[in-house]
Amino acid sequence: MAAPDLSRRERVLRRWIIALAATSGVMLILALAVVLYWLRFVLPTEPDPFTRGPWVAQVSATSARIAWQVDPAQDVDVRVTTPGGRTIAARDGVLRGLSPGTRYGWVATTGQGARAFGSVTTPPLSAANPVRFIILGDYGVGGEDQYAVARVSAAQGPAFTVSTGDNVYLAAAPVLFDQTIFRPMRPLLAQGPMLGVVGDHDTLWEGGKPLAEVLGWPGNGDRSVQRYGRLAFITLGVEGNAADLPFLRRALDRTRDAAARWVLIHRPVEAGNPVLPVIRQAGAAAVLSGHNHRYERRTVDGVLCLTVGTGGAPRSDGDEFTPESADATVSIAEFGSLRADYAAGSMDYAFISAAGRVLDRFRTPAAG
Repeated sequence: MAAPDLSRRERVLRRWIIALAATSGVMLILALAVVLYWLRFVLPTEPDPFTRGPWVAQVSATSARIAWQVDPAQDVDVRVTTPGGRTIAARDGVLRGLSPGTRYGWVATTGQGARAFGSVTTPPLSAANPVRFIILGDYGVGGEDQYAVARVSAAQGPAFTVSTGDNVYLAAAPVLFDQTIFRPMRPLLAQGPMLGVVGDHDTLWEGGKPLAEVLGWPGNGDRSVQRYGRLAFITLGVEGNAADLPFLRRALDRTRDAAARWVLIHRPVEAGNPVLPVIRQAGAAAVLSGHNHRYERRTVDGVLCLTVGTGGAPRSDGDEFTPESADATVSIAEFGSLRADYAAGSMDYAFISAAGRVLDRFRTPAAG
């Protein structure tokens, strides 16, 4: 049976339907081609090879060491670009031939291209040059509050970080280091080394030795002297007492050439503590502590004492582990870190919350 003749209107409609179907087919083919192009040539096809870091492990006036763990095993190339446009390549992660008091951008590449980046700032030789660093503690839980504090801290562009202890909860077992330190703190550790002291939780596992080794702290993070150029940090461990006095006096004598000195004691000191008259007489800038999950500014027996236990570890209901000190000039129960700027013999401090708000700021001499 012969098909009926189509009217002119029906023939036009059929042609439009055929054209629309052809156009849709072409568009589908183009869409598939774009998706395949992105999957094949644009989107990353390999997971992040770095299982830890890279991070700035050590820095001196003329060198720096970038450390990492990578899986699968492969070559990693680290290079910095100088302010003058020259490239310096690391050998076994060590960058040599750097200039003092200079900030460099570094990039780490593998066979898949550039996979990590950061910066390194070498200490200046002159005490007149400014230095910025971050102070925080009680952070090692791996939660979102810790990530937020790390992001805000990294945004300040510090040369290094100082920890006031309790770097890992509930105990500083090596199996927890990536979850509680290296992943959350990655943007901060990619800009400079972390100096610091062990806290109560850190010493629960082999006295804090594994933690001190991975972060490069001498003396197992207890009694030690750590330096960044002309700035010195004397650590006394979890708490300061009369037993620390011989070491403290020796350390203060050894660091008389420093432009500024701080004493790190994890637990905040109270009036009458025998270390305070020695610290005051030596003219140290401040005692830095954590333990209490607050930020507090206090003056105890004539010594500036700063508590920064706000790195991300949770606070308890009823302030059981977050008490406000009766002698505090400022006491703030918010997550955040303390930015410290040394310049020409003075210190500018700013406590910055995890939301990026400056909640306290003040200036002091770099030496008492």
